[in-house]
Amino acid sequence: MLKKTLFTIALGLTLSTDLLLTTVAAIAIPSDAISQQVSQGSQPRFTPRRRSLLRFKVPSIRGSRNLEAGAARGECSPQVISAVIPPKPATMASTDLPVQLTVSDRPTFFVNVPQTSAKQAEFLLRNQTGEKILLNKIVPVTVSKGIMSYTLPADFPGLQVGQKYSWRFSLLCDPTGGDRSGDAIASGWIQRVQPTATVATQLQTATQRQRVLIYADNGYWHDTLKTLADLRATNPSDLTLVRDWVDLLKSVGLDAIVNQPLIQLNTATAFNR
Repeated sequence: MLKKTLFTIALGLTLSTDLLLTTVAAIAIPSDAISQQVSQGSQPRFTPRRRSLLRFKVPSIRGSRNLEAGAARGECSPQVISAVIPPKPATMASTDLPVQLTVSDRPTFFVNVPQTSAKQAEFLLRNQTGEKILLNKIVPVTVSKGIMSYTLPADFPGLQVGQKYSWRFSLLCDPTGGDRSGDAIASGWIQRVQPTATVATQLQTATQRQRVLIYADNGYWHDTLKTLADLRATNPSDLTLVRDWVDLLKSVGLDAIVNQPLIQLNTATAFNR
């Protein structure tokens, strides 16, 4: 009986010692080694890094105080139409208006039209003082809503470097009767600038996608929007471009129009007023 009791005690001590050694050994193993053991025989998982958001750097360029800018609804547009441009900075004086920069002599202008029954629109371009009309074109409107774009035509001599211009886009609610009081209107300012030598070199060797980043980083709004819109038109299934478009508009507070369809107005059928 005594021998049996001693054997039981010895066996218990042996098992306790083994358990203690195993526990100590497990504690001594580095956590990364444990991770390696767990992951043996399985493929490593990589979490892709989030791409940088496309953001626009708004330049602090102001225009003269005697030019108009704004947005308005009309009889053929139940909601306000507006130029697709960054909102006026809060720090800018109430009497000043923001001017968008471009490096193009024939830039593209974008207007958000939430809803309209108009069949024609007018694009008007004036010099800095507003005294001279440089361009006055009537273009057909074949859709009821969307972000509509108008590019200055090939027969236009082009914007001059350093000059500021006012532009206005109007939906013609009564094109035959001649009553312009009910037109929906969007307007803004633009100035053509000469890029620095460094930026000019970058643009010469850049791809279209790279140009979007260069334009945005240097404050060229119309060029950024135009290049990205062209890329979306030629690559409609590229979700990266869609995300870039959303990020760009959101970066300047235009969240409400990110899902509006892009509509390029047909300048080939435009005619002088």
